[in-house]
Amino acid sequence: MYTFIDLFAGAGGFSEGFLQAEIGNKNFDFLLASDINPACEVTHRMRYNRQLGINCEFITKDITDPDFIEVLLDQLEKVGGKDIDVDVIVGGPPCQSFSLAGERSKNDKKDELFSYYLQVIAELQPKFFIMENVKGILTKDHGKIKTRIIDSIRDIVDYAALEAFIVNVKKQEFPQTGPKHQAILHMGIMKLEVAISEHKEMLKRRTEFRKILKSAYATSLSDNERQFLYKSLTQQKFDIDNSSLSKFIDTIIYDYVSAFRNNKSIPEDDRNTIRQGLTLLKNRHLLNDSRIKIKHLMHDSLLKRSGLKDRYDQIIEYLDEGSIFEYIKICISDIRYNNLSSMEVSAVDQVELAVEIIREGVIDTAKRIVDMPFPDGYRQKLHDLYQNLSLYRIDDAITLNASDFGVPQNRERVVFVGCRKDQDLIKAIRPTVLPDEKVTVQEALHDLKGIPVGEVQTEYDSNFDVASANNSVFRKRSVNGSTMPMDTKMKSYIEWSREGRLNESRFPMLKSHERQYTYANSWDEINEKEPVIQKLSNHETSKHNKLVVKRFKLVRKHGDLKTAKENVIDKELTNTKKRNCIALIADSQSPTVVTMPDDFVHYEKDRILTVREMARLQSFDDSFVFQGKRTTGGDRRRNETPQYTQVGNAIPPLMAHGIALEILNHIK
Repeated sequence: MYTFIDLFAGAGGFSEGFLQAEIGNKNFDFLLASDINPACEVTHRMRYNRQLGINCEFITKDITDPDFIEVLLDQLEKVGGKDIDVDVIVGGPPCQSFSLAGERSKNDKKDELFSYYLQVIAELQPKFFIMENVKGILTKDHGKIKTRIIDSIRDIVDYAALEAFIVNVKKQEFPQTGPKHQAILHMGIMKLEVAISEHKEMLKRRTEFRKILKSAYATSLSDNERQFLYKSLTQQKFDIDNSSLSKFIDTIIYDYVSAFRNNKSIPEDDRNTIRQGLTLLKNRHLLNDSRIKIKHLMHDSLLKRSGLKDRYDQIIEYLDEGSIFEYIKICISDIRYNNLSSMEVSAVDQVELAVEIIREGVIDTAKRIVDMPFPDGYRQKLHDLYQNLSLYRIDDAITLNASDFGVPQNRERVVFVGCRKDQDLIKAIRPTVLPDEKVTVQEALHDLKGIPVGEVQTEYDSNFDVASANNSVFRKRSVNGSTMPMDTKMKSYIEWSREGRLNESRFPMLKSHERQYTYANSWDEINEKEPVIQKLSNHETSKHNKLVVKRFKLVRKHGDLKTAKENVIDKELTNTKKRNCIALIADSQSPTVVTMPDDFVHYEKDRILTVREMARLQSFDDSFVFQGKRTTGGDRRRNETPQYTQVGNAIPPLMAHGIALEILNHIK
């Protein structure tokens, strides 16, 4: 059995799919999930702790919180002990700022969430990790975001291998080939040693931080005293004055200032700009911390499409390391136009090289050293050591369509599969269904269609006979959607949805535990909102008025709202601010399920879909109950995660199932 955790878990699509996946006696044990939204914790705990009886934890916390990793480590220790290993990490950072469907917001704090995700990867070092996102991430900033993600994955360093690399570089007597190569070697080694120093310092502080916090909670401090201690320690944890980095940059500054001390032809302000820029880079951790805080401020203050937002965008750009690097290089270029002495040229060259080396990743700096003119035999040895520096390998981003995995929905997503260097490289996720056997909307929803407008159903419609349903429409399938006979029982999609896809021998409580729904919007409220038992949950239709029902009839007739507006004279029927509304097609797959329920009209009824119908299109079993409010609106959407949002944001469990099977086929 292999272990996994689910970050940015939402409702639990990844968790559900990974628990469904089995190959022989190989399967996954669920340790922990995390999400910032309290309603998601309610859904998770009701499903996995109460209904399935799994001993897993849930962290309701922002991954950008400075103590996130410490809290994560404490909770993992609580579940599995000090020596617990996490084999697989899955997660999908929120996609709003990457999505092709919505507005792309410059300096959206969500754009940086993948880097926090990778920090967790670097800490836990799982065998595999999956990062899922919308297809729009491939074209964001002309593909630069995708490149940055892949480069960041390859830049996760094996620090033990890096130390061995440095030792071997220092062993070799480097041939005297000129000051440029000597400078590269000297600065390169210093840069790598700075990286190791920062890594060791962070590990040390993390250990001290956890130890002191545990001690504080064991003493008789008041809540206010404990909170003060916690905030102080959290800030101190990141206020790292790295002596190695300071020494590195101070050496460059000293040589630069000395070379230009008596030069009166270059204005002092121009010379000082370079010195000041280098000094700022000594405090790069504070720069990054400031950028993060301002992004949070912009997010919390709802800064969007305004002059104020433009100003704060500029502040973030000025604080960005990259802009400081570029400004220093511009100043260097301007200085070069002057009549410089050989000592001044050397000092400028040294600053420019230092800026390039500080800016690049550890792996790139090591490559810079390997490419130097060492003797051939020794260069090969260094190259072999260099190849071992990256802890993870990745081939490329993989584009998936949910319909290829038995999901009745054309939902395209991108996954980045990171493979630890001792594991097989995964280059593709193989579909589980053939193109001509994809599940249709009718196959998924037909037994639920009888619910009237404005009503709630908590029992299945007795008029729909599942056993005698037309097999040419409701085809028998294996658990992963294939129509080819497997070693599992063959059932229709509706039967799988009703009876569930989890192995009951692994989760015996599932058979006896009644499906429960609570209106609680956070786990703190759970005792105040007594759960109710429902055989069928989340199946409630909206209270459409007669005009809206007629409008939906038009949408079904014309296929979508835009076409209806173009072809209908009666403007009363089409007078709505709503721009996108599509009628589902019974014998095809649905478009991408989103968080707004009125984007789709039922293929046969003049109404929008219920939460349960949307969940069927996402391939959630009916036993999976979405907790909390059904809908919400206005500013409350920022703080609440209603059922429709939980469903729309989830990765389809059957797609996650296909990813999990691929990992089980490769994991060692």
